[in-house]
Amino acid sequence: MLVMLVLFAGNIALLMGNNKINNLKLIITSIFFSIVVFIILNISAYLNVSLLDYFSYIFLIISLMLFFVIFYFIRNNNFKLALYLVMALFFISLILFCSQTTLNNLEMITYSLCIFIILFVVYQLSKLLHHAKRQYSAIIGEYMCLFSILTLIFALTYNSTLNLDYSMFSPFLILTPTYQLIYVIIAIIAALIIGVFINDSRGGNS
Repeated sequence: MLVMLVLFAGNIALLMGNNKINNLKLIITSIFFSIVVFIILNISAYLNVSLLDYFSYIFLIISLMLFFVIFYFIRNNNFKLALYLVMALFFISLILFCSQTTLNNLEMITYSLCIFIILFVVYQLSKLLHHAKRQYSAIIGEYMCLFSILTLIFALTYNSTLNLDYSMFSPFLILTPTYQLIYVIIAIIAALIIGVFINDSRGGNS
């Protein structure tokens, strides 16, 4: 769930980056998202619907929706509707994911704070991307494409990982792949940003 939260928050921040927002509005927006996430985390804990057997389909739907946003909205530079659709997808996914987990107050605060940090930092980075020679829509499309492919991988591998006997593993071994996945995501985002500026410095065209 944390991985999906981080990816969605980064996606929303990049889409917001198409609009000029001063730091005060950005802080207010990030705080608003953090509060909404915290509220959803609390409310979702009371939902008693078991969806574990359907998460492969949920991941598949998310992946297809992201592809739809890329090819229908991003390619036409319709960032406003793309932002609204991704936000709706984010909140729906958040409710579904959170309803299957049990988090204490400290974890909820940590997750909400993580959303605030991701939104603020990624939006600030998006300002640098506007100076690249490549179109901003192309850069966002690449990120969303990577996001959708990763979600598709989740969909294809979910049933296999769900049936694993986790009693055979220590807590460290269970968490290690998650940490590694987060490192891979960070590396992909960093490589994308570095690639943009290398292409820009070489006089690459959009």
